[in-house]
Amino acid sequence: MSNLSGFMPMVDASPVLSGDPAGLDAPAPVVTAPSTLFEPDTWPEGLRAIADLIQASRFPMFLAIGRELRLFYNDAYSDLLGDKHPAARGAPYASVRPELWDRMRPYFDEVLAGESTQLQHALMEFERNGKRERRFFCVSLSPVRHAGQVAGVYCVLTETTSDVLSDYRHAFHQKLGEALDGLDDADHIMRATSAMTGQTLGVARVGYGEIDAAGKSVSVDGDWTNGRMPSLAGRSHPLDAFGPAITAKLRQGRSVRIDDVDTDERSAPHAIAYDAIGARALVMVPIIEEARLSAVFYLHEPMARHWTEREVAMAEDVARHTREVARRSRVEESLRDESRILETVNRAGRALASTLDLATLSQSITDAGTELSGARFGAFFYNAGGRGDQMRLYALSGASREQFDRLGPPTAGIFRPILDGDAPVRCDDITLDPQHAALVAEDTPLAQLRVRSYLAVPVVSQSGQVLGGLFLGHPSPNMFTERTERIVAGLAAQAAVAMDNAHLYEIAQKSALERAALLQSERLARVQAERLSHTKDEFLAMLAHELRNPLAPISSSASLLSMQFASEPRICQTSAIISRQVKHMSRLIDDLLDVSRVTRGLVKLKLATVDFRDVVSGALDQTRPLVLEKSHHVTVQLPETPVYVRGDQTRLVQSVANIVGNAAKYTPKAGTLAICLSADGGRMALEVRDNGSGMPPDLVPNVFDLFTQGARTLARSQGGLGLGLTLVKRLVDLHDGDVTAHSDGVGCGSTFTLRLPCLGTSARCDDADALPPDAEPVRATLGRQLRVLIVDDNTDAADSLATLLQVQGHATAVDYDAASALRRARIERPDVMLIDIGLPDIDGYQLASSIRALPELAATVPVAVTGYGQAKDRERALDAGFAHHLVKPVDMTALVRILETSAALAAQNDAAAASS
Repeated sequence: MSNLSGFMPMVDASPVLSGDPAGLDAPAPVVTAPSTLFEPDTWPEGLRAIADLIQASRFPMFLAIGRELRLFYNDAYSDLLGDKHPAARGAPYASVRPELWDRMRPYFDEVLAGESTQLQHALMEFERNGKRERRFFCVSLSPVRHAGQVAGVYCVLTETTSDVLSDYRHAFHQKLGEALDGLDDADHIMRATSAMTGQTLGVARVGYGEIDAAGKSVSVDGDWTNGRMPSLAGRSHPLDAFGPAITAKLRQGRSVRIDDVDTDERSAPHAIAYDAIGARALVMVPIIEEARLSAVFYLHEPMARHWTEREVAMAEDVARHTREVARRSRVEESLRDESRILETVNRAGRALASTLDLATLSQSITDAGTELSGARFGAFFYNAGGRGDQMRLYALSGASREQFDRLGPPTAGIFRPILDGDAPVRCDDITLDPQHAALVAEDTPLAQLRVRSYLAVPVVSQSGQVLGGLFLGHPSPNMFTERTERIVAGLAAQAAVAMDNAHLYEIAQKSALERAALLQSERLARVQAERLSHTKDEFLAMLAHELRNPLAPISSSASLLSMQFASEPRICQTSAIISRQVKHMSRLIDDLLDVSRVTRGLVKLKLATVDFRDVVSGALDQTRPLVLEKSHHVTVQLPETPVYVRGDQTRLVQSVANIVGNAAKYTPKAGTLAICLSADGGRMALEVRDNGSGMPPDLVPNVFDLFTQGARTLARSQGGLGLGLTLVKRLVDLHDGDVTAHSDGVGCGSTFTLRLPCLGTSARCDDADALPPDAEPVRATLGRQLRVLIVDDNTDAADSLATLLQVQGHATAVDYDAASALRRARIERPDVMLIDIGLPDIDGYQLASSIRALPELAATVPVAVTGYGQAKDRERALDAGFAHHLVKPVDMTALVRILETSAALAAQNDAAAASS
């Protein structure tokens, strides 16, 4: 114990905790403590026990001991240290983790003051093996005491990186979709996604590099940085300079991840290229279009960094999403451009067709050519006498006539193609053309116009006569493309009589084909959407069936335990817990299916005149287990006179129960729930008020939206899927009512108000279509046991239900397929058959039909017991011959009623047989 005496009572005097600059504000180099100091065998018994626990654990753990917080840790934590182990053993925490010390120091101070603390999903950016890593942990820090004083800090770490990044990825997709929804420009889309990716993953530089058509170089127009790296905007680099192996992988459509350029064998020989862009660690995601590498989405870091699989997957998701959005943007931009061109050409065509005036015609041609080509100025020369030497300027656009007059008659030079009627001539930069360099020297007319690039297009009739020509110029180089040349040539053809109609027809045909393709695509999308909707419905039904099947034996077994071990409190308590959770799971399944059916308009209300006081009472009966479990105090204020409404009592009870259950769920134990029903002015109002957790202002407007919930803790102690209130809203809307929510804020409780039109106190509940009162179950006592045959291929469900019914005094038998059940039924003639729908040979519907067709089984009562619980399933079961339809897990109260009714029927049949 003497080994610990030097640092046990050290808290008040520690320079580490007092903020002394000579302490750990400036991390000290790693030093090795005396070896005996960190040999647990020499420690006091309490600390030795903690040391044994740490060494035996697979979770990363450490003790920070003494006034310098020197480390003792296990093998799991040494993995996080990497190459800092084993030198870190016995070294001060601040010197081992200088990058984390500023953040963790307040928590160490708190623990050394005697308080435990926890960090949930904390982002830790640290260095390991020379690489920066970003990982998330749940951290538990507790004080370690010896001789009544704090001797150090006990730390347990649980990595949650995978879970956090999964949540990040889901949230990032939603945020990315919202951000891109309003963008229609490809450049804006690239910038937005780069910024979001960099900020989410903590990357220094993110951007897109465009690959040229030859696949030789990559260039960057713009990217995003967080300030740690310079932008690469405006720079180009040879693609192969980054390594042939990497380039080949990108061309194959496979992502490249490099944690350290200097140590990766693919990049190390080409480190010069990476040094030129300042990247030490990077991720590159290829973007393939039309079977070629068209771009690269890149993430750059200036230091070595370990990239996780989920980070790479998120980058791939972004690239894929962005590629599709950008592609659509380009298509839409192209369509807009085509529409603009088409509109301009049509406008010029209408102008040409509407007049014979040469000045108007030539001006229309010139204006349209200048607009379509993006030229700074344009000119139209008309061949007045049919000979080139008689051409004269007829129209101008974007320049003054005086500037062109100084050029003289268009007899040579750059105007020669117009005179000869040859193919159009396009020049990207006249200053680089030795034939015309003298024309753009200083003090020449073309120099004064500052012509760098030009396009000359002759206008030739069908007979081959040169009618004139268009000259388009711009002071910048490379302004006219091959596409521009074709468009202007088409415009020139319009001015040459009949070709203008042919050209317009071609454009119209192209537009018609595009529209037809779009309509066809829309029709196919609609068919696909309908197919997916049908598939979803089938999936929900199958999901409910598969979830309910295992609940049936669980529920039966819980009931059997409570009956057979009624004198064992612990078993009864366990059985009650299982039963409550089974009911909770069943409610979740029912809510999921109900929301799906309501949103698709498939719910049909069974309207009747209902006293809403009975609705409230029914809802309280349903929610009583939850209210009792949480020890809430419930006050109920109901009018003395009936409050009649027109509605479906079952659905109204479901709605009120969901509201009350929601209030009970989000109110801490021993809370208060106040329920008040009132009627005034032809409308009734039900107010459910609680003193629970309340809601923030931004949640209140959306509380009835699908899957909306309050803040979710890691424990998810409230549970649920965010379906209950959505179902309330939809069902109340179907009753022509409304439901609202109010809360003064978090911790201030919530108030939900349901309003419906009421029929007034004079209405009667005994309408022809009113809901009948619950009848007392017909009870009868047989002189023999009730014979029950259970048919289910789920052996656990069948056997557990059979055992439960045996305990209740019935004679049970079990078959696991339809054929065996039918053979047994014909011999034993059971009183009741409990039949599952999904049987291995023939389904339960066919079995029920077969039973109904046999005279010897006329007295047998077939009951469907199945995981399929939608309305259409119930209707199909009754049509097939079932007398009743029960959904797994079976409601034992409902089953007992059916058995009692069947017992009465069997007693009558026995009496009739005896008398005959």
